[in-house]
Amino acid sequence: MRIHTFSILLLLACVSAVSACASPMAATGPDDREAIARNGFSADDVGYVLFDPDSGAMLAERQPAKPFVPASVAKLPAMAAALAVLGPEHRFETTLHVTGRLGNGVLDGDLILKGGGDPSLSSEGLAELLRDLGALGVTRVTGRFLYDTSALPELAEIDAGQPWTAGYNTGVGALSLNFNRFRFDWARPAAAGQPVRVSAWSVSDTGRVPLDSVTVQLGAGVGAAFTPLTATDGAAEGEHWRFAPQPGMAASLWLPVTHPGLAAAHVFRRLAAEAGIVLPAPAPGAVPPTATLAALHRSEPLEVLARQVLRYSNNLSAELIGLAAARQLDPAVRTLPESAAVLTAPAMLAAPRTDWTGLRLLNHSGLSAASRITPAQTMALIQGAGPAVLALLPGEDEGKALPPGVRAKSGTLAYAKALAGTLTTASGRTLGFAFFVTDEERRAAMDRTMDRRIAEIPPEARAWLARSRKLQADLLALWIAGL
Repeated sequence: MRIHTFSILLLLACVSAVSACASPMAATGPDDREAIARNGFSADDVGYVLFDPDSGAMLAERQPAKPFVPASVAKLPAMAAALAVLGPEHRFETTLHVTGRLGNGVLDGDLILKGGGDPSLSSEGLAELLRDLGALGVTRVTGRFLYDTSALPELAEIDAGQPWTAGYNTGVGALSLNFNRFRFDWARPAAAGQPVRVSAWSVSDTGRVPLDSVTVQLGAGVGAAFTPLTATDGAAEGEHWRFAPQPGMAASLWLPVTHPGLAAAHVFRRLAAEAGIVLPAPAPGAVPPTATLAALHRSEPLEVLARQVLRYSNNLSAELIGLAAARQLDPAVRTLPESAAVLTAPAMLAAPRTDWTGLRLLNHSGLSAASRITPAQTMALIQGAGPAVLALLPGEDEGKALPPGVRAKSGTLAYAKALAGTLTTASGRTLGFAFFVTDEERRAAMDRTMDRRIAEIPPEARAWLARSRKLQADLLALWIAGL
């Protein structure tokens, strides 16, 4: 069977979550009603399954067939599928290529930096490439300096329903660097009549480099410090922001890179200058068949990267890994929804007894309030992931320790909380679980009034999430003690 058939089957199954049928309100297993009421939730907002991962026997459930927002729990099936498709030892490659002739330190030809979708590529990786280039004797390039992003589609953001300033909603592309974020620093003038000082930096573990692809236009504004400028505003390629300092705002902020290939190329050029190699300004291009490989940087194995994604929940890393795996199955994939469909389809076909109605995954990171999955579908995906993948799950939720014996992937969006993985009961049993709570009405109301210039979620949404975390803890305690 060819891969595009998988995609067709998935699209047929992904009907609207609104029309998907939900199971009866009553739950089986330990009585959860008091915990739900105590934390201020309606029973209709909560869904879960608790099951034996070996036999598939359901031990406790509430609304197992109702679709919920998965948030970052979507990273678990994405990493499982990517490991199955690419293999745990797969490494992403970033390469340097040259054309023309080299003599007396001068490359009379082109230098091409090609991205391979490495989600962990940092300034240190680029410096490694430059050391190899320097070892060849190159000090200057008379031709062009090109950057090649053809290995993956380049997208300006992960989800159009997120704030523009959200550092977790970055651009996506084959040449992504330092997690596609930049640090914006600003300072008020030291004296009257002097301008506000601003700077943009690409930051890695060992230092920072000025990011020349960012320009900032100073302006006045009320209620929002940053507004992105587009081509319709006369902006050229790169990152362009209108900045209006607000009272009490921090002096440093993280902002997303929306043109990752260009940004990485500019950082490479800066690092090259520090290494004594003079390059022209970067331009997009492709590695010609006649080019020679000059340097190669390889990532850590995919198994290591997947463990990091499941622990630290970096959205960009999940999307890059998912895209690479999906394009291995279907090279025609161009968008994140297409990629998620292709990567999920084999798992769906492997579990034909599961009702896949209502499943709607729009990307690999879970950064979308429009994605939907049921507890029962999550159960099937957990079982399909297998013990080797489940062993990669962390014992923490957003940096805070989970109860002993709980290893799970968490997910958090405003008015959506999820957790899925395994737990060990007081009697020593290892069980699988998937827990969701979503307030559809409040999330929809928030989205209708969203100002994309504002990254902070409303105080009432933060309070809702605090209650959802308490409910999550109460249910885990109930399951651990009672089964």
